Amino acid sequence: MENSINISILIPLIPMGMSLFILILLLSFNRTMNRLTKPVSALLIFSLLSSALISSFLYLKKIEGEVFLSNYLKLFENSNLVLHLNSLTEKIVIFFTVIMAIVIGFLFYKLPRQKGYVSMIVGIILISSSVIFALMFLDFSVLI
Repeated sequence: MENSINISILIPLIPMGMSLFILILLLSFNRTMNRLTKPVSALLIFSLLSSALISSFLYLKKIEGEVFLSNYLKLFENSNLVLHLNSLTEKIVIFFTVIMAIVIGFLFYKLPRQKGYVSMIVGIILISSSVIFALMFLDFSVLI
């Protein structure tokens, strides 16, 4: 169980890492990336759904606890930032990521895929992963 809680750090990092990767590609190959709207949308939706899958795995296994970011990311070495993992947090993260994947799928089918579409989707995923981080920083155990 101790090792299973360690994968919870991947819940917000997978969408953030994928969107930053796409953003770097967009800045490097602007015209080509704006033409690849389907693969970009699929990759970003897949990254959100993989976060939901990890969170649902932790929820179904009833894994709860705290993860100190200083143990995993050197950027937070001098801080005491803690990701709180409990059943309510996991439910909220699952719900939020699935809703955001549906929103991006809806935007894919309804919006014209012109210049600026890829950067908009990347921005939405960056905001979503930031919200996931914020949700996991909050301690919802006082509400249970």
